[in-house]
Amino acid sequence: MQKSLPTFLAATLLFAANSASAAPDAKAIARAAAEDPAKIEFFEKKIRPILIDNCYSCHSATTNSKGGLRTDDIGGLLTGGNSGAAITPGNPEDSLLLQAVKHEGFKMPPKKKLADEQIADLEKWIADGAAWPKAAFDENKKPNEKYETLKQNHWAWQPLTKPTVPQVENESWARGELDKFILARLEAEKLAPVGDAEKRDLIRRLTFDLIGLPPTLEEVNAFLADESPKAVEKLVDRLLASSSFGERWGRHWLDVARYGESTGSARNLPMPHAWRFRDYVIDSVNADKPYDKFVREQIAGDLLPATSPTEKAEQLVATGFLALGVKDVNQRFKVRYIMDNVDEQIDTVSRAILGLTASCARCHDHKFDPIPTKDYYALAGIFQSSDLCAGLRNKMGGGGLDYYDNNLLLTISTSKSTVNEEDLNKAKEAVKTAQAEFVKLRDSAEGAEKAPDGRPKRQVARQKWNRAQADLLALSDPAVLGEVAYGVRDGKAVADTEVRIRGEAEKLGPVVPRGFLSVVPVTNARPVNTDQSGRLELAYWLTSKENPLTSRVFVNRVWQKLFGEGIVKSVDNFGSTGDKPSHPELLDHLANQFVRDGWSLKKLVRSIVLSRTYQLSSVETLEHREIDPANRLVWRHSPRRLTAEEIRDASLVATAQLKADRPEKGTSQTLKVIEIRNNGAEAAKIADEALASPHRSVYLPLVRGQTPTSLAMFDPAEQGMVAGQRESTTVAPQALYLLNDPFVRSQSLALAERVRKEKEPLSLRISLAYEYVLGRPATGEELTRIESYLAEYQQAAAEILPQEAEKVVVKVEKPAIEEEKIVKPAADPDNVDQTDLTVRKEEAGPSDPELAAWASFCQALFGTAEFRYLK
Repeated sequence: MQKSLPTFLAATLLFAANSASAAPDAKAIARAAAEDPAKIEFFEKKIRPILIDNCYSCHSATTNSKGGLRTDDIGGLLTGGNSGAAITPGNPEDSLLLQAVKHEGFKMPPKKKLADEQIADLEKWIADGAAWPKAAFDENKKPNEKYETLKQNHWAWQPLTKPTVPQVENESWARGELDKFILARLEAEKLAPVGDAEKRDLIRRLTFDLIGLPPTLEEVNAFLADESPKAVEKLVDRLLASSSFGERWGRHWLDVARYGESTGSARNLPMPHAWRFRDYVIDSVNADKPYDKFVREQIAGDLLPATSPTEKAEQLVATGFLALGVKDVNQRFKVRYIMDNVDEQIDTVSRAILGLTASCARCHDHKFDPIPTKDYYALAGIFQSSDLCAGLRNKMGGGGLDYYDNNLLLTISTSKSTVNEEDLNKAKEAVKTAQAEFVKLRDSAEGAEKAPDGRPKRQVARQKWNRAQADLLALSDPAVLGEVAYGVRDGKAVADTEVRIRGEAEKLGPVVPRGFLSVVPVTNARPVNTDQSGRLELAYWLTSKENPLTSRVFVNRVWQKLFGEGIVKSVDNFGSTGDKPSHPELLDHLANQFVRDGWSLKKLVRSIVLSRTYQLSSVETLEHREIDPANRLVWRHSPRRLTAEEIRDASLVATAQLKADRPEKGTSQTLKVIEIRNNGAEAAKIADEALASPHRSVYLPLVRGQTPTSLAMFDPAEQGMVAGQRESTTVAPQALYLLNDPFVRSQSLALAERVRKEKEPLSLRISLAYEYVLGRPATGEELTRIESYLAEYQQAAAEILPQEAEKVVVKVEKPAIEEEKIVKPAADPDNVDQTDLTVRKEEAGPSDPELAAWASFCQALFGTAEFRYLK
């Protein structure tokens, strides 16, 4: 069925597209027919042989499934391929399969026509409901015997407790209830907490933890001079009010939301509107939007009431949470593409919000947690009843703009420019005509004939189609279409779905009513509205006060960002294979407080960072280390390495080059929806922007597979899955990056120029460099060593940097660093390729010996562990 008729092209902007699934009444008809033994017998005797002999060779799981259609399974026929559903049970007239075998417009099989008797049998089969034998599934299978025991005993699935604040011996040490929970455990182990952090360490810790940036020299000095008892409180409130707070803590949620600006997978296609979700998250965090509302908007923003067009647009953008995952657009089967995306949505929602691995139940009952397969498909019905609006469709082996589908976008503003609507309609019609011409020639003998220019006619037709698409794309920008976003909306086909046997998308088992996970009973849960997808009810089930997981998981995520480890170390897995909480009573205490305070992130963060526990020193003793080497009892503040974004942003702050505003438009927002090649022009543009951008790292282009080098070296978030906690590795390429990367070298030069502008004495300049990079002045010993180093380096550089030098390699011993420099300040354009010349100039560095010495010293500071680690 690979050929399609122009009359069956859907009214989309670019391509033929139909509903993601058959209408609910059609599915019901097919299921009812499958219960009739006589109809099943007719199928086996009459219909299956026709399909085997005439269709399977091109349209089955073991072939290339032309047109994305499978005829070896009822699910494949109901969902259809590129031209839509192949059969409509009970309605032969609307069934493309029947029209194809009658050779009405297009011919299947292509080289012969079925006998009239065979066509009549197919017509009867469809009219009688398209009976198909049900896949084997034991509907009476007993539930896993361990499930009830796990539900009753596993700590995470029990209702929130209201623990009593413990009594402690050292009452004066605790500043609040949080401290008493921590101190009670320490006293039980006969272990005292270490002393408080020094003020200089504390402001650096607080500023990085709350806004992801280092404190400025002026901010440090002001805090050190403030001896009032409210000094820390004032600092915290200032940081919470900063717009940088949303950029820092919004990035945490983007990690969890597996944010990316392309599809990844086999064909990496840009998602140029993804930035709207990023900005929504940052703005929501800055506004301290209640977390329960934040979650509801991301699950069902399109179904929530709104008081204004602006609020409705924001709610639509929020549903991008469900749309921005990895997608295999190269998947040949539409039904598999749909169910794989549903699985990705279930996995994201369950891990991100509930700390559960629900997608493990796609193929069989969960092996470790009480999540039966039927629960999985209760959720799957909700998401399958929703259109995934990511502007994309699947197509095996597509090219150009084949994967782009403007019909699958959410319009958030209908304001349009003065572009002539008639032009737009003509462009749409041209695409349809060109596509129909190509489809006609694609597999025919005529298509192989030569056109006047000597090329095959099918090739000429394909290029004509590509040009028509490009012309339409030029008109299909926000100025014409209105502002658009990625997200979800309720589909035209809203229905329960079937269990898929062994997780295979086409193997349909019994239908499961839409609903929620039974592992967490919520007595006040709203029943699914049969006229809608069920996402609205799911959103309220997730944020119900009776659901203990949502608040526990989020509070634990916040604790992990402030202490380096969660109270539950496995922040994305609260199931039976996850870790047990180190302080279960404290976790529930904080979760109750969080809900009581209106689900406010800022109030939660404020209460934690003002505790004495958070403000402990990071020093350790042998006694402490022997009793609790992992610091699970929190007897000190665990040091942590800065994140990839913090390292880059701190470099820009040190050189006074960071721009605090949000960039208007980045490279990833301008890319056309065609495949990004690893070594192509688009990848080069992305790399160039990342290198040159003075904005915060959260605004860098985050195309999957094209992570900016300045972030890639230091364990950025995995963009393909929920990443509540990043790795923190120490590997050799990190040192090489700090020695050789153009960004590091440019920042070193900029810092050198900044400190050289200061007045004498030399010691003041050196100490300023330390303060800009490390947040502290240089010690006397450091001043002596660096003064000697600068003099030695400058003398050596003066001898090897004459203009006439062709190529000089300089090795200079620095404090704990050895560096090679390639110097070629002059070159003969006649003998050197221009591309090579550009690279060499970039590597050359400063030609002024004094500036070269200072740049080398500044680069050494950026390479220190003290710069990368926070204590």
